[in-house]
Amino acid sequence: MSPALMHWTYPLPMVMQGCRNIVTIHDLVPILNPNLTGIDPTHFARLLRELLPRMDAIVTVSETVRQQLIEILNISPSRITNLYQMVDIDREAVMKSERIIPSDSIIHIGRVETRKNIERLIAGYARSRSHRPLVLVGPDGDDRPDMSLPEGPGQVIRIPWIERFSLLRGLAEAHMLVFPSLGEGFGLPIIEAMALGTPVITSCGGATGEIADNAAYLVDPFDVKAIGDAIAVLDSMDKHAGLCGDLVQRGYVRAEFFSRMAYGTRLKAFYERF
Repeated sequence: MSPALMHWTYPLPMVMQGCRNIVTIHDLVPILNPNLTGIDPTHFARLLRELLPRMDAIVTVSETVRQQLIEILNISPSRITNLYQMVDIDREAVMKSERIIPSDSIIHIGRVETRKNIERLIAGYARSRSHRPLVLVGPDGDDRPDMSLPEGPGQVIRIPWIERFSLLRGLAEAHMLVFPSLGEGFGLPIIEAMALGTPVITSCGGATGEIADNAAYLVDPFDVKAIGDAIAVLDSMDKHAGLCGDLVQRGYVRAEFFSRMAYGTRLKAFYERF
């Protein structure tokens, strides 16, 4: 028996016959910033231009990506629905997992590559003069940024892979998440950190600014001084006091929008249209 609906969670050059077809587009980074990814921009653009007109509906994970599809690929707004993403964390299981990441650290989660702005992150960290270690959690990416630490009191720790619950425990116990990415469609670590009560520094504008809303310390990702100043400000205070404490509370509220219940309501309403 054929399904009534096929929801592709990544664009592939195929369509299932005999049912409605929906595809989720997570980002347009290969088209907008081809220097930040190993995906061929010409191939990716051709795939989308040939695939999207054949879809019955298109889903995005942020309003930023939705608007980019409208403006860059001339997709009708009525054909695109932004559902965002879901963050669902079993905090009890997370806190029972093995501690791998040093507690009270400054943490970055994601592939270690230029797209994640690693060199400016490390330069900003060095400028902050923080004594807390900067922990980079994630595999190698499409290129190899310079991870050497300029002279200073800090330390850079690299963890290429870690079991998910231990990763989330490290995020929960971190002093802050710093995520000054140059290109995202959503930015999952932002909401994971907020749900776990950890203050967030992330890039202003684009999807990261949209997802963080007013619950993060927003910085210009191209400004090393701004990144360093933000780290220094949060580094100087207790995690649950002052601006840090305010960001934690606002983060909890923001994370609720991306909860399983909230996402399920949006997804159910979307599918009922078909």
